[in-house]
Amino acid sequence: MEELRHRKNIDQLLHDKSFILWCLFPTEESDKQWKENYLSLYPEEAETLMLAREKVCRLKFNHVRLAFAEKTALKKRILDNYEKHRKPKYIRLSWLFAAACLLIFCFLGSLYLQYQEVSNVELSTSVLADVKVDPEQKEVELHLSKEKIQVTDNSTISVDKKGNVQVAEIEIKSIDRKQHSEQEKEDVYHYMMVGYRLENTLTENGHVARGVCVTDEEGHLIKINERTHIEKHDGGTAYTEDDGKSWTMLPEGSIVSMNMWGFSNSILKELKERFTAFLDDAIKNNPMKGEYFLPFVVDELLQEKKATVKVLKSEDKWYGVTYKEDKPMVMTAIQNLKDQGLYPQKLWEEA
Repeated sequence: MEELRHRKNIDQLLHDKSFILWCLFPTEESDKQWKENYLSLYPEEAETLMLAREKVCRLKFNHVRLAFAEKTALKKRILDNYEKHRKPKYIRLSWLFAAACLLIFCFLGSLYLQYQEVSNVELSTSVLADVKVDPEQKEVELHLSKEKIQVTDNSTISVDKKGNVQVAEIEIKSIDRKQHSEQEKEDVYHYMMVGYRLENTLTENGHVARGVCVTDEEGHLIKINERTHIEKHDGGTAYTEDDGKSWTMLPEGSIVSMNMWGFSNSILKELKERFTAFLDDAIKNNPMKGEYFLPFVVDELLQEKKATVKVLKSEDKWYGVTYKEDKPMVMTAIQNLKDQGLYPQKLWEEA
């Protein structure tokens, strides 16, 4: 038996389960509980109790049994009504979810932009695993957006938060692109030559042919211009290409080639392959004096980026017998070199 609590008004009675059961399905026990026990405790509530009981008793119950199809239809209507009331809440949740995703995206985007501004690193970072390189390859380079970096054997590449690139815990130096020329390619020929000051190679007895060299700051040959008529002129040195009608002065200290070259055997292949073209042109344009100048071929290789030439400058005087009048002067010069101990007294031992 439930404890009889004081119900102060009709509404409280209508929400009492035991009171509803007594009104709808009275028993001797429930009659005794409400008519005797409750009213004996709260006699002032007799009128309230009767009014509440009348309200419950006026309720009508439908005792009609529904067919299966009717039950199914009723169930469907109930579910449809449920979905109708549920959808707005689902839609609201969907919009909230979308808004949350947008905020997260904007937040992450702002973090990324801030990181880019702070780091200012123009590296495209990714993880490379199991990258294989030809074991015979001598050099490996890491290409960045504006520079190249040399990587040695067994190196580990890392980038810190400030954008410093390190290899094997040793900070590596960036290499300017200009320093990476065709010289580093395996198919480029590496030659050398000894260059002399132009004024140290002239004769007093006529003109000479010299290859006038143009070099870069590192002493590599850029271009070689073969001048076939150079001589002392107006207190300096000049060349002509029209049999003396006009002269072009050459600056003092100009470096010229005296055909003292350091070649690999690749030069023989190049000379052979280019000789046919030279011969065809010489027969057509200069059949009597056509000359296959070695510097012409070297210059072609330079312009084609197929060769590099390191120029070794000499301050010595060049002695040559271009004309018979040059012989006495050359003999005197050689004897002086012998006397100074620069040459042996006997250049050639007689057999």
